[in-house]
Amino acid sequence: MKKIVSLAICISLMICCLSGCKKDSKSGDVNADGMKIFISVSQADDFRGAFAQKAKELAEKSGAQVEVVDEKNSIETQVSDIKKAVSEKYDAIICGLVDIDTAFEVEALAGDIPIVFFNTCPEDDKLDAGKYVYVGSNEEDAGKYQAEYILNEFKSSDEINVAIFKGALSHAATKPRTEALKNALRASGKTVNFVFEDTAEWDNVKAEDMFKLFLKTGQKCDAVACNNDTMATGIIQACNDEGISDIKILGIDATSDGCKAIESGDMAFTVYQSATGQGEMAVKAAIDLANGGDLSGFKGVTKDKKYVWVPFEKVDSSNVKDYE
Repeated sequence: MKKIVSLAICISLMICCLSGCKKDSKSGDVNADGMKIFISVSQADDFRGAFAQKAKELAEKSGAQVEVVDEKNSIETQVSDIKKAVSEKYDAIICGLVDIDTAFEVEALAGDIPIVFFNTCPEDDKLDAGKYVYVGSNEEDAGKYQAEYILNEFKSSDEINVAIFKGALSHAATKPRTEALKNALRASGKTVNFVFEDTAEWDNVKAEDMFKLFLKTGQKCDAVACNNDTMATGIIQACNDEGISDIKILGIDATSDGCKAIESGDMAFTVYQSATGQGEMAVKAAIDLANGGDLSGFKGVTKDKKYVWVPFEKVDSSNVKDYE
C-alpha cells in the first residue's frame, strides 16, 4: 500500500511539474526561459516607449532574451531588422508596423515565427489565429466614448453641432475612431450637424489654424471631437485666442497635456489608451504563440482569436488626477 501511495504522489508531482513548466499567459506568471523575443518599434515616442519598456521588463522577468529596436519610421530599416531577427532564430516578433501595407511582406519574412502586431493594426485578412495577431485597444470604442460624452452633455438638446478633426488618413486608427463617433451620434435620434470634418494629421498647429478659419464662417459649434489630444490642444489655443469658452473639446490618448487641459477646464474629455497594459499583453501573447498556443482563455481575446483588446478608459474632470 505504501508503494502504491508513493507512486501516486510521484505521478501527481510529475503532473504538477509539467503543468508548471507550461506558460500561464492568462495571469502575470509566464515562463519564457530560453526564449528570444524581438520588438520592432516603428518610431519612438512616449506611448510606444512605455509599451516597449513594459514589454521588455515582463519578457526578461519571464526568462526571455529581448531586443528592442527603434525603426525611426523607416520601412527599409524595419524590413532589414526583421530579416536579421529571423536569421538569428528569434522565437517571436512583436511589431509596430511603420507602414500598414507592409504587413504581408513582414509576415513573409518571418516565416514560421509568430508575430504580435501592436499600435498599427493590419487588415483583418493579414491576421491568422495562432500565428499573426494584434494586441491593442479597439479604436471604435474611443469614438463611441466621445459620442457618449457629447450626448450626455447635450441630452436636453434636440440638435447638436459637432466639428471633427481627424488624424492622418493613412493611419489605422483614424477611420474607426471617426466612423464610430459619427455612427453613435447619428443613432441617438437627435439632429446632429457635422459642421466641420477634416484631417489635421495629428498636429496641433494645423488644427488651430483650421479651426480659426472655421470660426470665421460664423457657424454654431457645440463640440469639437478630435482623434487625438494633440489636435485638441490646437483647438483650445484657437478658442483662447478668439475668446471662446463655451465649446466642449474632446480628445483621445490622455496625454500629459491633455490631462492638464482637462484639469484646467479647457478640455472636457479624453480617452486613455494603456501603453503598459498593451505591452504586457503583447508579451504574454508572443510567449503563448511561440509555445504553440492560440490565445485561448486570454482576457479580451476575440472569438476568431486574431485580436486581444486592452480596454480604453474614459477620462474627464472626475477622474483625471488618476491619469496624470
